[in-house]
Amino acid sequence: MANETVPVRFNKDFALKLAVNILVTLIGLAFLIASYDVARGFQQIVGADQYSRFISILLLVFGLMGVGRSILDFRKGLFENAELKIFVDMRRAGSRIITLFLLLIGNIFLIRRIGYFESGFLFLLFAIFLLGRRTWKRLGTSALAALGITLIVYVVFGLMLNIFLPRGLIIN
Repeated sequence: MANETVPVRFNKDFALKLAVNILVTLIGLAFLIASYDVARGFQQIVGADQYSRFISILLLVFGLMGVGRSILDFRKGLFENAELKIFVDMRRAGSRIITLFLLLIGNIFLIRRIGYFESGFLFLLFAIFLLGRRTWKRLGTSALAALGITLIVYVVFGLMLNIFLPRGLIIN
């Protein structure tokens, strides 16, 4: 009786997690292929083509690791009794995810109009404030954190790496 095989039932949590990991892997592969059409860039230490290849390779590696882990977890029976924690957390954080997504879309539209650093500052300010407790003190803390992160990004990418980013109203 030790050689009996147990029939494998369809498990929607496993299928969903596997599908997400396969999607991440395919996006990484598409980015990697598309990265060979990206120009090197102008006066940059590391060209724009290298950034996109690095990100695509990260997506490929994490996607493949996720696929492997999903399969191993399924074989261990970890999908059988409990709902996946990530899906429970996503349902709990639904409105926050939508808020962050809308802020990100707004940030993308504002980059060309007011500049990369200014739109990044506004994105960080509202993201930090809206995703936490909404008090006046929190607004001040959000402004300081957004300003600090924006300045760090400016120093690293704008000054040290000399990467061209869309000019803004304040930071040119």
